[in-house]
Amino acid sequence: MNRRRFLQAITGSASVMALKTFGAASQPAGKGTAGKTVADEQIRQLIDAHRPSRLKRLPSDFNARVGAAHVAGKYHLTSKPFLIEGAEKLLALGTRLGKFWFMPGTVAASYPFNSQWQSPETLVDLARSEYFQQLFALPFSTIILEAAMPREWPANDNTRAADSLKEVTQMYFDLTAYLYNLFHARPVTLILQHWEGDWLLRGRGGEKWDPPPVNWQERCEAMQRWLAARQAGVTKARAAFGKDAKCRVAHAAEVNRVADLWKGIPTMTEHVLPGAEVDLVSYSCYDGMQDGVTLWKCITEIKKRARTTGLFGKNSVYIGEIGIPENEQPEPLSERWDELLGAMLSAEAPYIAMWQLFCNELNPKLNPPPAVPVRNFSDVRGFWLVRPDGSLSETGKFFTRLWQRK
Repeated sequence: MNRRRFLQAITGSASVMALKTFGAASQPAGKGTAGKTVADEQIRQLIDAHRPSRLKRLPSDFNARVGAAHVAGKYHLTSKPFLIEGAEKLLALGTRLGKFWFMPGTVAASYPFNSQWQSPETLVDLARSEYFQQLFALPFSTIILEAAMPREWPANDNTRAADSLKEVTQMYFDLTAYLYNLFHARPVTLILQHWEGDWLLRGRGGEKWDPPPVNWQERCEAMQRWLAARQAGVTKARAAFGKDAKCRVAHAAEVNRVADLWKGIPTMTEHVLPGAEVDLVSYSCYDGMQDGVTLWKCITEIKKRARTTGLFGKNSVYIGEIGIPENEQPEPLSERWDELLGAMLSAEAPYIAMWQLFCNELNPKLNPPPAVPVRNFSDVRGFWLVRPDGSLSETGKFFTRLWQRK
């Protein structure tokens, strides 16, 4: 099962101000291209100045802002429950940011090894489960939860009854209230987000929308109402329980096809975000990883269109997913990661979640597919910090050096 099919199955500006004077020139030159413009060299210089390799000191909160996801890895290294094994490994590597899948209907598939999951019926039930209680007790500074109930977003249903949306609001009110009570005295940020919204918008089948379906505008409006319902629950609970709390619970929408707007293709960035206020916007940024300048421009496009609550100030666009499959792209990865991190830091992304701790994608060239848990490096694509034998990957070495840098 590849990454997209797996996720389909389980889904049921200081620097910006510095570039303001030539912001218009930094836009793509024309339809269908990210464009080379007169501002590209200035953007490149800004990125280079923020490369970790060129910073005398990393941001003081780097380890709380930069971390990795842990979900559905195809191997494990200990006899501990898989959710806890991965969470503890992230902390041991040095990060204090962890991203985890939080879906009652599919949690057993997300964290299968050495685990006996019950059958949680609600998001709060899942939060109260034995394994998530253990996770929540660990010393993370930032916890991102990929939260959704089965069929919460009906991909092909363009109408939602008001009562249905009220149920969504109540779900996220209840979960947010629970998290404020649980973490009240602890300085931790918890972010509730959904998975790649452009794929959800397009029906989870990876449609290119070129041309888009005739009802694309209705789909965008339906997604705006859905996001508003989720946000309303979080906002209401935060107002009721967050006043004196040390913790902070926020809601994020995730986009993943930003560059399509340069081709004239309808996107969540252009046609949903302006009509749906949220606390944060997450960017799963595979379409922007051509180079640092393209990534910077994509983040800027989101910033221009997002309507956010102000909870995180002007820097409310974070990187919810970014990964490189090492077995398929064996070029020197330290240089590439250095450039991409320079782009993300210069664009003032408040959080960055690398994909991921243990690789979750089998090698698609192997037939039959290898048995799980896998043992060989070549059995998977190589989205990893840690390989099946417990050794650090090239990506793992790069990030660990940064997390442990003094």
